[in-house]
Amino acid sequence: MTKIALLQLPTLALSEARLDYYLKHCKDSGAKLVVLGEYILNSFFKELENMPLSMIKKQSDERKNSLLNLSKKYDLTIVAPLILVKGKDIFKTIAKFTPLGARFHEQQILMPYSHWNEAKFYKNKLKKEKLEFLTFRHDGFKFGILFGYETHFDTCFTTLSKKNIDAIIVPTASTFQSHQRWTELLKMRAFTNSVYIIRANRIGSYKIKNETQEWEFYGDSMLISPLGEVSQKLSNQEEMMIANLSKKELAQARNLWGFKNISKNFA
Repeated sequence: MTKIALLQLPTLALSEARLDYYLKHCKDSGAKLVVLGEYILNSFFKELENMPLSMIKKQSDERKNSLLNLSKKYDLTIVAPLILVKGKDIFKTIAKFTPLGARFHEQQILMPYSHWNEAKFYKNKLKKEKLEFLTFRHDGFKFGILFGYETHFDTCFTTLSKKNIDAIIVPTASTFQSHQRWTELLKMRAFTNSVYIIRANRIGSYKIKNETQEWEFYGDSMLISPLGEVSQKLSNQEEMMIANLSKKELAQARNLWGFKNISKNFA
């Protein structure tokens, strides 16, 4: 059994006091791995589009230093999306902070839509011939990380399946009344791949100038079991979840359905 902490938050102010408060509670709860959703350490994407490069870099650099210090202070591993600036280029990455340092991995598949075009804005190097995702071991479990958009693609799960993943962390920034669609998608992915899925969504809102529509980020952070069932779920408020992952439950799901062994016959 291992404990994972999910922090469901809006974009944070530059002061690290609020994050320090939550991370102390994570430590006190016995969780050693903490997960944050998308656009919590940085401003939301639509705001970044109109933000000076120097301001984006300042925001990201301060966040990076802060997370490194807090990881050491509380002896935690922290997984969170972070925007990086290199020269005049901007990259969207997943960051893994530990007391020993930080590791960054670029998102592989970015949204290309007219109202939310990350593929055009970021300069991520997409490895089309061979997708690569950040994986790591923690407390006896092997974790993989997919951004929310990447969970829509079978090829992402095929790639991770070859690495014998036990749990997949999915940071998201989901909006537009997509609650049910996301729940069903992730339940199906957890069930057919016999893995835990840890979905950390953000909260808050964004309003486009001169438009009446407001983008509401609705939370619904959740833990989904390897049987495709929602085990734990947050509401639409600022909250923290302590999720419990069990090797026994994982083994039972895999023995019951045998999807992984059967799929080897068709590899």
